[in-house]
Amino acid sequence: MPIIKLTYFDFRARAEPARLVLAQAGVDYIDRRIPAYWLDIENWQKMKPTTPYGQIPILEVDGEVISESVAITRYCAREFGLAGKTTFESAQADEIVDAVQGAIEKQYDAFVFEKDETRKTDLQKAFNESVLPTLLGNLEKRLCSRGGDFFVGGALTWADIVTYNFCVELPDKTVVEKYPKISALVAKVGELPNIKAWVASRPKTMF
Repeated sequence: MPIIKLTYFDFRARAEPARLVLAQAGVDYIDRRIPAYWLDIENWQKMKPTTPYGQIPILEVDGEVISESVAITRYCAREFGLAGKTTFESAQADEIVDAVQGAIEKQYDAFVFEKDETRKTDLQKAFNESVLPTLLGNLEKRLCSRGGDFFVGGALTWADIVTYNFCVELPDKTVVEKYPKISALVAKVGELPNIKAWVASRPKTMF
């Protein structure tokens, strides 16, 4: 078993999908959490140039470093049997994750990164009224077309875990209830013993 260390700030955000995959796989790893960059600017400024792209999360596997949050989660899924049984199933899982990630980036733009208050309001309105329902509607149709239980091959993959994480992190979780298959999937993933145990025991953070 490789020695795995995941480094991120002390919140869920971009590192949580990888943590959930590792939890579901029952993998022991080092969950290295550092203070948010605005709480310890000096430490972050020292660390930032040592990362491949000046950002975290990063994953170290026997000393080798992987950057980019989706690449990290994909590696964990592939390494520990949660990426599909064939290359086609892997692509089906990637498709779902990419669709969710596209919405996440728009969510970050609307709620985190945008500084202009007028534009922020417009972006948040667009996310809530267009981006989110479009994504969930498309995911619902995709899930139904693939059997209705899981997104890929009738078995759990990281596509289901990433979708679960996205939905449970929404400020208004009731929106998911409009999509019964997605809602059932989220509930099912949340009840998996390893996922449930991780969620119950993980550090309490602001996001």
